[in-house]
Amino acid sequence: MNVTILTAIIGVVAGAIGWWITTFWMQPILRYRNIKYKILMNFIYYAQVINADELNSDMKNLYRERVLANRQTSSELAAAIEQLPGWYKKWLRIKGYDPQKAAKNLIGFSNTKEYDQSNRLEGLIRKQLGLPPKT
Repeated sequence: MNVTILTAIIGVVAGAIGWWITTFWMQPILRYRNIKYKILMNFIYYAQVINADELNSDMKNLYRERVLANRQTSSELAAAIEQLPGWYKKWLRIKGYDPQKAAKNLIGFSNTKEYDQSNRLEGLIRKQLGLPPKT
């Protein structure tokens, strides 16, 4: 077989394998990690808005944004988990993380109005996603 043809075949096979790994492994993992850190950013950004009942209208609007942001990131997280490769899901379980429960708890977190309950849920979600603990 001609060396040029063999080189071309190896290049095509290597390119196909690289595309497959990038598309079906790396992109879903990066999407999951981006959503995970988006959740962390929401925890930090909306930290002061737990109960907006007796707050001014600006804080009530911020509270509503908090609820919507948590619900949206919960649905994004649930969808991203479905696209993760099986070996990565198994690795997450081995590390003690449970992103599916975190997505469910994030919906519960969005409904909380009590500081103690929201603080407990936030800590649980952080643990389930492998995020740093609240300081």
